[in-house]
Amino acid sequence: MKAFVTGGTGFIGSHLADHLIASDEYSEVKCLVRSSDKWLEGKSFTKVKGDLHSIPAISNALSDVDVIFHLAGVVSAPTKKDFFHANVDATENLIRLAAREGVHNIVILSSLAAVGPSNGTPRTESDPMLPVSMYGKSKKEMEGLIKECITPDMSVKVLRPPAVYGPREDQIYTLFKIMKYGVAPIVGDGTSPELSMVYVSDIVQGIEKAAARDEKGISTYFISGQITCWNEIKEICDTVMGKKSMSLKLNPGIVKKVAGFIETTASLFGSYPVVNREKAREMILEWTCSYEKAERELGYTPNVSLAEGISRTLHWYKKNNWL
Repeated sequence: MKAFVTGGTGFIGSHLADHLIASDEYSEVKCLVRSSDKWLEGKSFTKVKGDLHSIPAISNALSDVDVIFHLAGVVSAPTKKDFFHANVDATENLIRLAAREGVHNIVILSSLAAVGPSNGTPRTESDPMLPVSMYGKSKKEMEGLIKECITPDMSVKVLRPPAVYGPREDQIYTLFKIMKYGVAPIVGDGTSPELSMVYVSDIVQGIEKAAARDEKGISTYFISGQITCWNEIKEICDTVMGKKSMSLKLNPGIVKKVAGFIETTASLFGSYPVVNREKAREMILEWTCSYEKAERELGYTPNVSLAEGISRTLHWYKKNNWL
């Protein structure tokens, strides 16, 4: 088979590309590359130069492809227009081109953010979509347009992961970097709000299983790991790092004020930070989801525990001089 991957130079996409390249099932792995090869440098893939608005390049690349893995998108942007350009318009371009070129098998990465926070009960696929951020709203809009673009013979699987962590990840990494200095940020009281987390290799596993499912139409799944809390994350990090960190409890008001200060300061220099007002609003809420449907229909279960995943991640950061 031949695969086409968007977002292959990013965190999750590069792990997926590595897996596909190593697999005997794929004779060719094409990756859309906008600028630098980044994590794909030196690896055996076919480069498709451009982005999801490069219509001729994508159309040509899809002419002999069997499956599309669409992982490209932005998680942080200053305006709604930026989010929708990257997450909605780009996805529409890809799906319409896939339909035109006869590519019937597509796996698309969405997010728990498209559904919104949970409230004491893990989110399921039947829940209403109530996003609270521009990012989440763009992912909801993206999911909504899929049905307008596909043909009856297409099989589209939409996957909604929660927080994904692992080697090469550079946002949750900020938390681990702070903890290196003996301070553990704790949102809420440490046991609440809860959050779902999933290790990157389990996301890759879920993506692979979704690609193997051939049901026509659109199927949606949460691909997740265990539900945890800030106290448990701290305890695991303390064990792996071999030292006890000091808990720094952050109430919602403080989280919002700090994020607002960082965002305002960054704007003076023409940049938009990872820690911003929207992320702060999301951080203080509960984000849990159930992977029961994926387990039932795809045979998906997470293989990597939170303790093992954090251990692997921290060791990778140390080995690569990130910590």
